[in-house]
Amino acid sequence: MWTKSTLLTLAAATLAASPAFAQPAPAYTLVPVAERLSFGDVFANAGAPVQAMMTLLILGAVASPAVWALALPQVGRADAKGLARSLGWLRIVRSAAALLGFFAASYTLLAMFLGIANTRPAPSLTLLAPGFAEATLAIMLGLLAATIAVIAERHLEARVRRAAA
Repeated sequence: MWTKSTLLTLAAATLAASPAFAQPAPAYTLVPVAERLSFGDVFANAGAPVQAMMTLLILGAVASPAVWALALPQVGRADAKGLARSLGWLRIVRSAAALLGFFAASYTLLAMFLGIANTRPAPSLTLLAPGFAEATLAIMLGLLAATIAVIAERHLEARVRRAAA
């Protein structure tokens, strides 16, 4: 004869073994190399406004060391006008780069969240990852450009102070 506890145990075991309750752990696989997302893919798939902002940030990161290198000889010649121009450029990049990077990231995230809000069912993280990568790349480029400009500006200012002393 079946007891009440035996029937409950059998019912629980049956429910736990059903596909709705006992789901196997997903097997994760790496994406093939040809299909992997790269920095270039993130930039190429970004929207035009974000691409424009990222291009400005890349130019700022590349131009800051060039401005610094061209301004170093001006310290020895005591070219105050040229040094002021160079330091002004570095200050602009220093001040604006991080903000521009965060603005590009917020633009991307806003577009992502609008897309999520208008999609049913909600997309998976795999579909959202390129957008997060785009936002993160924008922040990274902004911080990179600002950091390079700060280092160049501080070094140039120190050289000017040493030359004046």
